[in-house]
Amino acid sequence: CARRPPVPVFYPIWREPYMTIGADTYIHDVLAVCGGRNVFGDRAERYPSVTLEEVAARRPEVILLPDEPFRFRAAHVADFAAVGARRIELVDGKRFSWYGPRIAEALRMIPALLEAAGGS
Repeated sequence: CARRPPVPVFYPIWREPYMTIGADTYIHDVLAVCGGRNVFGDRAERYPSVTLEEVAARRPEVILLPDEPFRFRAAHVADFAAVGARRIELVDGKRFSWYGPRIAEALRMIPALLEAAGGS
């Protein structure tokens, strides 16, 4: 399959304060292998706290809202409206953060999700 430029992704793991993933995390690696670019991948902390203004400045094309460890729901999508992402998706956090037998399913599902969300 043709390689596309990585899709800029914001993946929060917590709310109040917002926390996300840094480069030294399994989720960061899963996103990278699947065609995503963690917009906070340059942060030294594993799980940095961020503001919505910082998220907007990083210009993610896709925001993935997992159901764990914080349980993001449809009501939380509005929190990110001002960020300007092309797409906001509620996702099953296990596919991104639980290694083991689920990885085969994740490696099929996540690239398709990113291509649909961030592709042109």
